[in-house]
Amino acid sequence: MRAGTVVRATALVAACVVATTTLVSAFLGDLPVDVSPVPMISDTFVRAPASYVARAGVAAVACLLLVTTLLVRSFLKAFACQDGSRKDAAFWRRVTECHSCVGAAAALALLVVAAVNDRENLPAHFAAASVFFIGTWLWHLCVFVQLCAHRSVTDAKSLQWKCVCVVISGVSLAAFFAMCGVSLARFYEPIALCEWLAAVSIGGFTWSLGGELDGNAAGSAFAESIRAPPIPGRGMSLGSVWRGRAPDEGELLDVLVASASDE
Repeated sequence: MRAGTVVRATALVAACVVATTTLVSAFLGDLPVDVSPVPMISDTFVRAPASYVARAGVAAVACLLLVTTLLVRSFLKAFACQDGSRKDAAFWRRVTECHSCVGAAAALALLVVAAVNDRENLPAHFAAASVFFIGTWLWHLCVFVQLCAHRSVTDAKSLQWKCVCVVISGVSLAAFFAMCGVSLARFYEPIALCEWLAAVSIGGFTWSLGGELDGNAAGSAFAESIRAPPIPGRGMSLGSVWRGRAPDEGELLDVLVASASDE
């Protein structure tokens, strides 16, 4: 299985889970339409049977997001750190480790969101959701900056798309927390709209990472490393590990192998 498939599956499963809980809740009349015609995403997680889908589905998304974070970390350390001086390479490896920890923390926070809905414990749910949204946005921002600094592993269209997603999610989250700080009841509908917009843009950014991991960026160093044109079906694969020397270092580095698998 290609790593890019796992990344896209993360965004796809998340979309399917939220779509299912929303449709089920709407069909059963469990959405707070008397408060706002636009529900919070968490409003669709509260009542059974939608709550069962949410607990299992969001937990699965959290696990997939954690794997995605590790896959992106391996990709960046192997292909987006070493094209410079030894000092620059060491700097970007540290940057990769730092923002990967932030992304992993965001994924773990999503597990809490899955386990505790806002009717059971609103402070815990809101805190975990805040860590997820802010942590994921920071991780995406850092990945975007690192890709901008290493253009050989990506392409202009991918960067443009990621830039749009980062800006939209950042503005949406800023408005979300600003209005929450003033009055949740007063601004319920625009707050809900900001949450949906942030979730969609985060999903769009995550989906787009599959292009880099598949080696589809035109002329990318990754595509050249697998000695094949940047076409679908070739890229980082799961189930095999390359153990070799890290760039400009004497230590050994474990990264997922860049294989030419057609799976």
